Amino acid sequence: MKPTTVDTEFLRALNSILAQWTSPDFITAVAACEGVMLDPGAITMVRILRAMGPQRPSALAARMVTGASNISKIAARLQDAGIIHKLADPQDSRASLLALTDAGQDTADALGRSGDSLVEELIGHWPAADKSALLRLVSKFEAETRRVAAELRN
Repeated sequence: MKPTTVDTEFLRALNSILAQWTSPDFITAVAACEGVMLDPGAITMVRILRAMGPQRPSALAARMVTGASNISKIAARLQDAGIIHKLADPQDSRASLLALTDAGQDTADALGRSGDSLVEELIGHWPAADKSALLRLVSKFEAETRRVAAELRN
């Protein structure tokens, strides 16, 4: 099927949003709105640990699409700040897991609030019906993205 002008414009807009939302300056500025002063890699690691719980450094490297040495550097900064700590991996005594501390959970909560505040700033003034429609369509788009991604992996 040949892409339509709407398809092309949608992709352009989506790429623009993704580029903005994933830029280091944007990520750190949004986090700073709630007093979180971390670098983008550290913010990403905290968000992953909040969403997925304790993780092996190798799993974090895969999720963050970076190398083990970068994960070690980010983890060291977060450990020094008291945001994460190492735990023994109950499934493999040779391995360790990285997990949020209580202070790290507070940081993760602040990051969540910063995201909520951003969304409120972006669409808070929209009519409720528009917000509901956006949520419904984005959720549908997310589900289709997961479906296609699973097919592509097979």
